[in-house]
Amino acid sequence: MRVLIAYGSTEGQTRKIAETIAGQVRALGHEAKLFDTSGLQGDLHPESFDKIIVAGSVHEERHQESVEIFVVANRKRLQAKPTMFISVSLAAAFEGGQADAQGYAEAFFDNVGWHPAQSLLVSGAVRHDAYGYYKEHILEHVVLENRDLDDPESDHEFTDWNALAKAINEFVGT
Repeated sequence: MRVLIAYGSTEGQTRKIAETIAGQVRALGHEAKLFDTSGLQGDLHPESFDKIIVAGSVHEERHQESVEIFVVANRKRLQAKPTMFISVSLAAAFEGGQADAQGYAEAFFDNVGWHPAQSLLVSGAVRHDAYGYYKEHILEHVVLENRDLDDPESDHEFTDWNALAKAINEFVGT
């Protein structure tokens, strides 16, 4: 089986998730192709894959424009295949944030006119070295407001790798 993993990543966590998924797919005995949607389309043929996973991260309540463009450009091909959408956000990491995280995914689906066979909300990460002054303040005063972290000055990875692996096993098949 051939699995395409198309992703958009701003600070690196979604890329790390996509690379982990590719490794898992290969460990299951299948072929995995990673495609960074921010790159040139090139010679990619989504119709040649058996299953397609699209992953994007949420920033300022939206997924990457490159992920939106990829989905819109390939909507017919995506609709003809088993697909999974992975939405990576900090909202998914916190109690009470799941509704926001789901809302971001639903807004994405409505915006691009595509509804995957499966979708998964995945918690992202905080990487202070990836933020400038402006983003750091948004993180502190909006995203993480009223949310306790053990050490708010340190980086945090919230991704539940076991839940992700289970979802990929179910989607790809063992």
